[in-house]
Amino acid sequence: MSAKTYLGFDIGGTKVTAILSDIKGKITERKEVKTRKFLGPDELIKQIVTLSGKFEYYNEVGVVFPAPISYDGITLNAPNLTGWSNVNIREGLNSAFGKEVHVENDATAQTISVKMFDQGRKYRNFIYLVVGTGIGGGIFINNQIYRGARGYAGELGHMVILTNGPVCGCGRRGCVESLASGRSMTRRAIENVRELRNSTFLSNIPPDRLVVEDIFSGKSLGDPFCSLLVDEEIYYLSVAIANYINIFDPEAIFLGGGVMKNDPDFVESLSESVKHELGNYYRNVPILKVEDKTIDLAPVALSIYETTGK
Repeated sequence: MSAKTYLGFDIGGTKVTAILSDIKGKITERKEVKTRKFLGPDELIKQIVTLSGKFEYYNEVGVVFPAPISYDGITLNAPNLTGWSNVNIREGLNSAFGKEVHVENDATAQTISVKMFDQGRKYRNFIYLVVGTGIGGGIFINNQIYRGARGYAGELGHMVILTNGPVCGCGRRGCVESLASGRSMTRRAIENVRELRNSTFLSNIPPDRLVVEDIFSGKSLGDPFCSLLVDEEIYYLSVAIANYINIFDPEAIFLGGGVMKNDPDFVESLSESVKHELGNYYRNVPILKVEDKTIDLAPVALSIYETTGK
């Protein structure tokens, strides 16, 4: 009898990634296609089904999606994909595959993967925060993923930490995402025109081509403006993390996403800043990086969690 295999899809704003894995997280196949992001739900679901046909055999299907998803499978909003507001993605996928498909918000599924395939297995209570172009996350409480009353819990990027701050994609002002995401770092660099022109490193890069990696590269070369931007990033993240610690009292905080990959001292500096923000309420909550493979395995972890309960 063949070992059980898991087909997982990660739907992003630019690409759809499909992997085939066993229950231990060994990835045996990987395929990618460019996302049909402007053609609406029906075409994107067709694209997923077509991609599944390139895999010879699988038992379970998991799909992670860049939007909050209710228990009923309804997408709340997908800012990077056209036509995906209030769509029953679970019903559409189940119908297209002719079987139950496990579907979840990408950050929530990544949190499950941290528990299943990373250091999260050591902890009953932890928070996962993914810091990339945007900010998302998830919460484990007493060894169970916390989804809330409707399934939308874990939108950690949409806690307001600066009243009347920058407008966030959700419509509010001063959210963590509007201040501490990779997109917000590049926005602050471009908005500070004088400092940008005086920066020995960033002044040579056209503003429309500036990416967060450039800012960290400038910091490593001693550029004062780049160092200031990274310091601001650490400050805003530490304010948010201190709030999460006070609310949930986790055993650990896990970090994923592209931002902290660019600075080997980032986590240490962030930990010190969180300690300062907690003040008299400080407790030793380790901040730990997540492996890249853990993120890749999110749709597989979701299927395993949904079918085995652990």
